[in-house]
Amino acid sequence: MKALSLMCFALLPLLAMSQEFPSDAKVLEDVKNYHKKIATAKVQNEWKLEKEAGYNFSNMAKRVVAATTVKENGVFKNIIGLAIYVRGGAGEKWNFSRYFVTSSETAGLAPLSETQIREQTLELLRSNPGQVLVTYSDIAWVYDIVLPEGLKSETDRTGDLIYKATIEYEKKFISSYPFEGGLRRFKSPLEIYVRPKDGALKVAVAVLGYSEPIKETLMTEKQYNAIPVLGTKPFDAFWGPQGPAVPGAGNKSDEKSDAPKAADPKSEPQKKSLKLPKLKINGF
Repeated sequence: MKALSLMCFALLPLLAMSQEFPSDAKVLEDVKNYHKKIATAKVQNEWKLEKEAGYNFSNMAKRVVAATTVKENGVFKNIIGLAIYVRGGAGEKWNFSRYFVTSSETAGLAPLSETQIREQTLELLRSNPGQVLVTYSDIAWVYDIVLPEGLKSETDRTGDLIYKATIEYEKKFISSYPFEGGLRRFKSPLEIYVRPKDGALKVAVAVLGYSEPIKETLMTEKQYNAIPVLGTKPFDAFWGPQGPAVPGAGNKSDEKSDAPKAADPKSEPQKKSLKLPKLKINGF
């Protein structure tokens, strides 16, 4: 029993050493050497230990580090990340692994207005519809792009500003044969990503989300085939509040048949009646 107590007492320095984390100065040095573009940095919070699968001891330690990057053309980023250290054994020293950026915010650039975000997204549709509507070969019309939350945004770890929007559009569909198809109208979520480019914030890409159709318009196969889609004409031919023109349906998208309309009696030419001379009978 005495021998066991002596052994435990001898192991105390080793156990204490195993929990000796790198100094704050060492952490900042490691982070700056790893990131290369950090101007200032400061450690935050306390160390957090983690045990990965396959280990029976805490093999990973993390420390929060807030930093600012070097200015480039007056632009810099405020970032927050984790300095991550690992070890192979419970009694071994901690070794720097990486600096993982968890959030980033660009500073030094004028923010975009709601109108600018909307117009720049429309420009993406004009120049490259695939950057907004990934598959656009069956898109027949785009009504509008709206930012329901205004200029409220989120940031991801790369520093992109993400704005929540909705896009309303018509999409061609065929559900079965003999032919049954037409247009489905959607009002889908759209995430618009804004990032620095050429010294200014610009819309870079937009990601379309899933939604159920809000309206379905059936039509004949002839009408369906006559409706053009994005890419066959300039984008502005598919944009606006009026919606697509359905051939043979009087430009009303809710018509289901292109059968000719019944003739209007008022529009037919009136036949002239034949006037006969009056006959006199017995002097009358």
